[in-house]
Amino acid sequence: MQQVINDVLNPLLQNDASSIELLGVTEAEVVVRVTGRAAFGVGAEFVRTGVIEPALRKVVGDACAIHIKKTIPTAKRRA
Repeated sequence: MQQVINDVLNPLLQNDASSIELLGVTEAEVVVRVTGRAAFGVGAEFVRTGVIEPALRKVVGDACAIHIKKTIPTAKRRA
């Protein structure tokens, strides 16, 4: 699972100012967190359902639940 994230998904997402992090894996579910445009950008829903979820499904199969959490970006404070 981590290898798919490191070798496939993160390089793709980094091209779009995004990243993905594996939070947990059990026999019943996989939990990941996405940041950047993959979390809240214009095509975020497509990226999650059309790219991330299918890639993870190839590893875990259809019986496993996949939960994709979104990290809310924080604004930088002005000095």
